[in-house]
Amino acid sequence: MTSAESLNPDESIWNLMAYHLRFERQRRHLSQSEMGSILGVNKSGVSNLEAGRNRLTQDQARRVDHHWNTGGLYERLRGFAVLLGRDEGWDKQLRDFESGALNIKIYYGRVIPVPLQTEDYARFLIIAGRQVPNVDTAVKIRMARQAMLLEQLPKMALWVLIDERVLHEMDDGEMKQAQLAHLLDLSEHLSLRIVPDKAHTHIGVDGEFELITTAAGIDVAYVWAQLGGRLIHDPVEVRSLGMRYDRIGARALSEDESRTLIRRILEGTHGREVAEEQ
Repeated sequence: MTSAESLNPDESIWNLMAYHLRFERQRRHLSQSEMGSILGVNKSGVSNLEAGRNRLTQDQARRVDHHWNTGGLYERLRGFAVLLGRDEGWDKQLRDFESGALNIKIYYGRVIPVPLQTEDYARFLIIAGRQVPNVDTAVKIRMARQAMLLEQLPKMALWVLIDERVLHEMDDGEMKQAQLAHLLDLSEHLSLRIVPDKAHTHIGVDGEFELITTAAGIDVAYVWAQLGGRLIHDPVEVRSLGMRYDRIGARALSEDESRTLIRRILEGTHGREVAEEQ
């Protein structure tokens, strides 16, 4: 059974559109290449749309409606899907895209992102959030996702941008020392760059996000927000976030400068603890 054949149209509006795109194409006896001419993509692009790996853009929905004279059905369905925003099962979808990814870029401005968190720091954040019934289970899930991502290095390129204030806002103590030391260790295996405080306000203040390029060449994004955020498949939106990432990166320190900054903060933290003990 192919991915398109196993797609459940009852799970989401996006799946419903993908299912009926294939159903109506076959009912009209169109090949995927012929459908590609309508949508402006190649045969592989149609296959990805019908399997739910890619999602119809607004322009593609408009093309389908025009050629099939649907009265605007696909464009309206797409509008409802976007309006609903957060997908059910977004966490599983995110993990599926991250698994086997070729390239992942992450920007975080408020906390250390999951792939770089120590277990103690992750537990601290989860407890502070007060939104989960079982802290231990939540920590295990977070650490499992981290392990999955780090195990893909170096076959996968992982790029991370973090605001400097995140490094300072952790409470001084063993947890902070361990987290900073962990960052230094990981920085030898991935690209970690710090956006310094002197950069002041930058475009990243709008919120955290992640960009993913899969092994199949599919580009998606995830925007973090209250109650989970949302996955983004629209190529225009993904490109826009890619430009945002580049603009934030233009304000960041180099990898070597970032390591120096982390090391300086770590040494300063250690120095204060020694002074307090004396």
